[in-house]
Amino acid sequence: MRRYGDPAQEGGTPATPVATRAAIPCTSSAFAELSAAILGAGVALRFRAQGTSMAPLVRDGDVLLVWPVDPGAVRAGDLVLCSTAPGRVVVHRVIRKEVCREGSRFTVQGDALSRPDGQIAEAQLHGRVRALERAGTQIDLDRPVMTALGRLAVLRSRWNLGREGRLRLARRLVKGLPGLSRYLA
Repeated sequence: MRRYGDPAQEGGTPATPVATRAAIPCTSSAFAELSAAILGAGVALRFRAQGTSMAPLVRDGDVLLVWPVDPGAVRAGDLVLCSTAPGRVVVHRVIRKEVCREGSRFTVQGDALSRPDGQIAEAQLHGRVRALERAGTQIDLDRPVMTALGRLAVLRSRWNLGREGRLRLARRLVKGLPGLSRYLA
């Protein structure tokens, strides 16, 4: 079986990954180990998301479909399953990719978080989220509109446009308007 290939050639489609659809309850650290092994073997993974760090796109209880990925193919805006610490995996957005002699390094951040998790190495990147299921509906994250939304989320994260960041940006814009700056001290 090829490690990085078209899902249809791997025996599945984004709607029906190769991995089983049966639920397997496990601890967070066990899931980190299991998901890394499954995706490392070139097999797709399907699991139920927990938490709110990727809200509003990924909600608590959504089912995520993750495929193995070549780290060279990952771009800013992609949602990835990665290890941020031993025994801890998260699905967060790549907000920056840096290529160096040792390989690529990725800065990841949850959409609902104000700060990045930090940089991760290629070895910590396990797969890319290709689709999510919510209330019986599948959302394909490879569609152009979803890719564009991902890139906008990257800009928001890079410019730190959370609530406080938006207020700072609005103040700067208003202060730069002719005639208004003298009223704003």
